[in-house]
Formats: sequence, structure tokens, C-alpha cells
Amino acid sequence: MKKILILEDNYVAREHLASLINELEIQNTLFRCDNIKDAYQYALERDIDLFLVDIILKPNSPGDSSGLKFVDSIRKIDRYAFTPVIMVTSLEDAKLCSYEKLHCYSFVEKPFDPEKLKELVRQCLRFPEKRQLPKTLYFRKDGIILSVNMEDIVYVNARNHMLDIHTQQGDVLSIPYVTLKKFLAEADNPDIVQCSRSTVINKKFISNVDIPNQLIRLKGGTEQVEIGMMYKKYFRELLN
Repeated sequence: MKKILILEDNYVAREHLASLINELEIQNTLFRCDNIKDAYQYALERDIDLFLVDIILKPNSPGDSSGLKFVDSIRKIDRYAFTPVIMVTSLEDAKLCSYEKLHCYSFVEKPFDPEKLKELVRQCLRFPEKRQLPKTLYFRKDGIILSVNMEDIVYVNARNHMLDIHTQQGDVLSIPYVTLKKFLAEADNPDIVQCSRSTVINKKFISNVDIPNQLIRLKGGTEQVEIGMMYKKYFRELLN
């Protein structure tokens, strides 16, 4: 599933871009934004495969080029250093800056050719799966952004509208109002599997699975996690 973010202040233009992308026979999730703040939040919380960005997001502000500032900011995030970006704008002199400084994949001038745009999107989404770098998850708590490396997560359990993320360093990151379902969607990792209604576990940290007693023992300690009745079959098959 490819994740595509559209940053365009004009509603009609934004929906037109979205409709063209949906015409492609590519499974995707679209995130639509009309401002930098929301777009940056999506970029932190999700793992975007392609950005379509309008350079002028504040047309009533003379000399505005806030779209370029957004691209510059995401380029400073390691996992987005080379993520494809298609700039969509009517500026005549932005092309050189976009290519040379921000390493954008392409530049489309308004009004754009729909077929050309769709072909550019196809090309971008053919890129091999990116980022051998460890994935980082970001969460908002008390007005600040907290991060945790995917490879450090041992298991996660939900309790009373709180998500407790247990790491291999022994830390517990407690995040309010995030469901287990949302965590699994953002993690998007086959190693993270559900072992009960309220708990998911990283398979890489499993030391032993005790099916009769419905327990998973973890590496590097005596800690155990319970297996729910509905998940016994999966873990039994995992051992075979």
C-alpha cells in the first residue's frame, strides 16, 4: 500500500490531483492537506512514499513559496532524504531551485496535463521500497512529539485509553488516546503481531512460546506476555 501526501491550498486543485491518482491501478492511501502544519504532522506520523506539493500555499501573501520550505524541512528527516517529490505550481523560476537544492523528482506547471501527471506518479511509485534505515514512530503527548525506533519496540499493550510501548532498553513510553489498531497501522511491520486483544509483540524478541500455559517468554529477561485464546492457533503455527 503506497502512501501519498498532497499539499495544495486550493480545494478544487487538491481534489483534482486526488481523483487523478485514484484513477491509477495502484493501491494507495491519500493524505490531503492545505497547510504545512498538517502536512508535516502526517509526514512524521506516517511513512509517505510520494509528496505532491504546491509551491504557493498562501496566494494572498506576496512572494510566498511555503511549499518549498515544507520540502526543505522534510529533506532534513533521514527517511525522506530521497523520497520522490513532485512540485505543482505556476511559478516560472522555481524549477531550478526545486531540482538543485531540494532534489525534487519533477516539476509540473499549472495548468498541467493530467496524463503527464499520472505517468510521473507511476514512475515515482515504481521506485524500490526505500529506507533500509530503522523506521521511527512518532506520537504526540502533552503538546510535544515523542519518537521511538521500531527496532527497539519489544511489545505494546493497551489499557484504559493508554498505550504502553515497552522497549528493549527497559523504558515504557505511555501514549494517551492511541488505539492498538492505529498503532498497528502506523507500524506497518510484519514482525509486529497481535498476541491478545490488548497486546502486540515484536517477533524478534520472542525467546520461547509456551502454548499450554499461553505464555510468551521474552529474550534478555524473565518478562512474559500472555497469549489470548483467539491467538493460540497462530502461535502454534508459528512454531512449526
